[in-house]
Amino acid sequence: MKLVTVMDNRGGENHGLISEHGLSFYAEFPTLKVLFDFGPGKDTLANARKLDIPLPEIQYAIGSHGHYDHAGGYPAFVDVGLKAPLVTGKGYFLEKYGVEDIRATYLGTGFDESYLQQKGIRHVECDGFLQLTEDVFLLSGFTQRYPFETIPERFKLRDGDGWRPDRFDDEICLVHQLKDGLFVLVGCSHPGILNILSTVEDWFHQPILGVAGGTHLMEADEARIRKTLDVMKGFGMKFIGFNHCTGERFRQLVTEVPELHAVYLGAGDSLFLE
Repeated sequence: MKLVTVMDNRGGENHGLISEHGLSFYAEFPTLKVLFDFGPGKDTLANARKLDIPLPEIQYAIGSHGHYDHAGGYPAFVDVGLKAPLVTGKGYFLEKYGVEDIRATYLGTGFDESYLQQKGIRHVECDGFLQLTEDVFLLSGFTQRYPFETIPERFKLRDGDGWRPDRFDDEICLVHQLKDGLFVLVGCSHPGILNILSTVEDWFHQPILGVAGGTHLMEADEARIRKTLDVMKGFGMKFIGFNHCTGERFRQLVTEVPELHAVYLGAGDSLFLE
């Protein structure tokens, strides 16, 4: 397996790439090539070209959830010929906002299903479990097992003339079968990274050897992060590639758990796994 960070908040050693608030990965498996999230805008496409990502060979475009920083770059890829089916969770195109006091900021994808229809792109929804190939799967509907993994109240859905909390029911993760266990790729982990990983464990009953992506721990306190790292060890985890919304506090505390072998995956950084 090859995993390439196409877009992230931070850059890696390749200073010719653009870094901005968002996330996108290219993942190459033995039986499949996918684009997982698309960053916030057209600069993600520019990075993909500089990284020599084989866009014509991508078989699925996968949207982890319907926020602009993961979805806004998608039309730029379509404009240069990406026609692979778009796979999302249910509710990906709902009207998402960040709400503080009387101010609301639109955080949604910036396109909808009618755009896909106009472009002749098939939309596939993952409702619980979706098998893409013999060794690549998608999951949604994460069990809320860890009560301390809360979603900030500012995330809202516009519902008619009112608001309701965004529980991120549209969020999905990717699971890849490795030789001795599982690898999990996440977008932002709004439902909680441990809730996601425990749901994966419930489905597959195998060790989770590694995880990469955003964990949305940037607002978490030290106690929650330490608890998260302790539980991660219990999954049999050997490595963490963290990104985007994980936060500086996690970056500091994870160095105290050397058995997890954690690395930041900035734009242009890669992982090669067996």
